[in-house]
Amino acid sequence: MSFELKVGFLRELGASHKRAQVAYDRLLRQPWDRQAIEELHSFFHRIAGTAESVEMPLLGRLASTCEGLAQLIIDRAVSSPEKVLSLLADGIAGVAISFEEHEVGDTPSANESTRFVEAIVTQPGWSPDDRVLSKVLVIDDDPFSANLIDNCLRSAGYLSSTCTNPEHALEMVNAELPDLIILDVVMPGLDGFELCRRVRTHPAMQFTPIIFVTRRGDVEQRVRGLEVGGNDYIAKPFEPEELIARVRSHLTRLAALREIAIRDGLTRCYNHKYFKTRLAQELSRAKRYGSPLTLGMIDVDRFKTVNDRYGHIAGDFLLAHLSGIVVASVRSTDVVARYGGDEFGLLLVQSGLDEATIVTNRLRERVAHQRFPLPELPNESLPADIAVTVSIGVAQLVPDDDLESLLHRADTALYEAKAAGRNQVQVIVSAQPGT
Repeated sequence: MSFELKVGFLRELGASHKRAQVAYDRLLRQPWDRQAIEELHSFFHRIAGTAESVEMPLLGRLASTCEGLAQLIIDRAVSSPEKVLSLLADGIAGVAISFEEHEVGDTPSANESTRFVEAIVTQPGWSPDDRVLSKVLVIDDDPFSANLIDNCLRSAGYLSSTCTNPEHALEMVNAELPDLIILDVVMPGLDGFELCRRVRTHPAMQFTPIIFVTRRGDVEQRVRGLEVGGNDYIAKPFEPEELIARVRSHLTRLAALREIAIRDGLTRCYNHKYFKTRLAQELSRAKRYGSPLTLGMIDVDRFKTVNDRYGHIAGDFLLAHLSGIVVASVRSTDVVARYGGDEFGLLLVQSGLDEATIVTNRLRERVAHQRFPLPELPNESLPADIAVTVSIGVAQLVPDDDLESLLHRADTALYEAKAAGRNQVQVIVSAQPGT
């Protein structure tokens, strides 16, 4: 297999994935939009025909299945496309995570133009399985130098763009919000040091890695670059392998930092801040496209008793185990977060009340029949595992809802589930008069 062939396939896949997502969003507004479903069909068809040739057979099989599902909608072989669309959403998400699961390939032979191989580094997206290709911006007033770096990055599978006018660089940074910047030091008008200072004033660019391009042996430039906020440097003339290795190292660290910023340290679910941000985003999307959205709030029954009797370490064990059950009980497009303490938030995207009631009751039953292991405790008379139950409050988005009113109804439903005896699901269908 040609190394360049696989690189080209992955690069095209990244661009066409964005177009497929746009087509899918159009289908949410109009499920029988023939042009949109044909675009999705073509997207999966191209992948199915090429993936196995570039040693990605599982991706090819996934695409083939989704191609068939899209054909069912085109042929109007289904009475309602909504259920098929939810499967296509999972297919689009599966294509996205393939970027992180596959490396570009084995080391190419000496006669191949590309002499380095790197796994593509992706960044966290908006859903648990959603990953996006890392974006790199090259800023250099010398077009030849900028294009040389750009070609190296593209050959390694990265999304890369160039800017050869330093005065316009800040506009590109604001427009693209790149994940990494490669910045030449010596440029007319606005040098790399001053541009770095200005980039660092952007709220979203505080931790974006910046790699300076310097003259070989110029220690003064390297030191000054680090002082103004740069993260690393590469000396001219550079080796492509070294450039890609440095880029990959910084992007990998950035992805880890972003994961930490949105994840709860104990359960590895999303954290409270991310959940509120995502809830606001999905609420806006649901209202714009008229799609259903349901919120669930989950609380462990008598969790304080667990902490008091077995200790807080045991309580942490329980929450970590419970989070895995919750995540495994919903789709990859749904959002699970630790909302606070022993409470979890569950956002069921494009799910109505009937489906949400089935999912949450199934989750409740699964927890009730589960034994939760305890850590090794000094008191040998204590059990090795325990049983717990959960109470769940569910509320569906209604036209007059905002974020706070939807959360309030879900919280009220949870309170009612607790008051009614625990280990149950309570649903609030719509906003109550006067609330």
